[in-house]
Amino acid sequence: MNTLPAPLRALALTATLLSLGCGGKTEAERRTFAVAMTATPPTAPNSYGWTVTPEAARLSVGSVRFFEGRVLLSRRFDWYSLIGGTAHAHPGHYVPGDALGEVLDAQTVDLLAGANLGDANAVTGAYGSLELTLVTPTAATDPGNVLGGHQAHVRGTATHTSGATVRFDATVDLPKAIEGVRFERDLQQEAGHVRIAVDLGKWMDRIDFATASPPDADGVSTFPADSQAQNGLVRGVEDTSAYVVTWVEGAAE
Repeated sequence: MNTLPAPLRALALTATLLSLGCGGKTEAERRTFAVAMTATPPTAPNSYGWTVTPEAARLSVGSVRFFEGRVLLSRRFDWYSLIGGTAHAHPGHYVPGDALGEVLDAQTVDLLAGANLGDANAVTGAYGSLELTLVTPTAATDPGNVLGGHQAHVRGTATHTSGATVRFDATVDLPKAIEGVRFERDLQQEAGHVRIAVDLGKWMDRIDFATASPPDADGVSTFPADSQAQNGLVRGVEDTSAYVVTWVEGAAE
């Protein structure tokens, strides 16, 4: 786990950049690259037999930071496996190492439409991972208040193998950054950009929609704070494997 506070990690990147002109790490060069974010929809029923069709999925992204440290995945005990859930991989021993790049443009992202998060201020080198920080939206970053003051929002319909259907509207707020997202690339001066694809199937996989609230007057259910559905959604949003990061060759889209 990355134990440095965000301001110190930013200083670490600044030190890396300054060292290029001061006799340190002379093999590295300054560069920038665009960072885009999109989503992939669920392609199969989740662990509880629900097929989910997202109608809206949004994130309040604060920053994306890139590090040299690679992620070692391990499988640890997951209590969901006791009630029929699927075991999931988790980051094992993770040391982020040197900061290599960052995007600091806070914004609300419509995952179904996709968005450009901005250009990373970065250096060349061997990249191993990234850290994604979600933040509480402001009037400036979410002028339409589509997130309702929350970091993540998802709305859609879930249909069970039994024929039951749940229309849902749910939100998530995480207490810390999503650390240790895999991104392995020896990045030099080649043209291209980073794409972060949010796997909405992973977000939804641990949710038993039968534990959502009764539908309101409009027929929409929410996830009570102490419900299995809310817990499952939080676990999905914080799952590092839900964020698939790739390098896309060529000019940024």
